[in-house]
Amino acid sequence: MPILWLVLVALVFSGGLMMQTHDRAITAAEHSTVDTLSQSLLVYRSAAAEFAKANPAFTGNPADAALSLPAWFKKPAGISTYITAGRSYTFYSGGPPGLPAALSDATESELVGVKRSGVLVSPRSMSTAIALPASIPEGAVVALN
Repeated sequence: MPILWLVLVALVFSGGLMMQTHDRAITAAEHSTVDTLSQSLLVYRSAAAEFAKANPAFTGNPADAALSLPAWFKKPAGISTYITAGRSYTFYSGGPPGLPAALSDATESELVGVKRSGVLVSPRSMSTAIALPASIPEGAVVALN
């Protein structure tokens, strides 16, 4: 009978360790997703900003082929850009929690945030009073050039 208790204690202990390892793996995966999306959004924003500078009269969503994206870049689904009057607005609809803060930390800029009521809300300074185009969905994570 004492051996049965030892086996039971060992199983409970190993189960707890497995749950802890699983939780750490999920946290690491979420962090990796946020990091990958933020870096991809910044690469795409850079290419869109160059396109906007070279084509100041352009208004709309440029095709990916028109942007000078690096050959190694694989655009995640959901990243898009809108250009008007020489300014680019790169955005990602429905981003995971932590994406605006990761972008803000990476850029140290108030020109990244979330669209709320048509205005850019930055994690650094809250409302920026920068009006965003109507073509950007409400709640999208936005990075301006």
